[in-house]
Amino acid sequence: METMVATVLIVIVFMLSSFLLNRIFSTSIRNNTTGLTEHLHQLEYAHAHGLISIPYEEEWEGYTIVIEYETRSNTTYLRYETVQQRTQKKQQTYSSLGK
Repeated sequence: METMVATVLIVIVFMLSSFLLNRIFSTSIRNNTTGLTEHLHQLEYAHAHGLISIPYEEEWEGYTIVIEYETRSNTTYLRYETVQQRTQKKQQTYSSLGK
């Protein structure tokens, strides 16, 4: 009887730990924005070499990307805004490559 109880407890502990690990890995994969960051660098390069015109808007792998000029304190910046279509999570970055 003690062996059965110990076995059940061990199985429960392993099930809980595998559930937690699965949750952690799936969250890290879902929140990985490395590809998006790389694509934004490509767009910055394309703008610097005159390959795209501003304002620019694009749908890319579940994201809406908008690039616009923004002026603050007499300085013009390039504003990159990304919106994840599934969660509507917004992220903005600025670059001094403006005109």
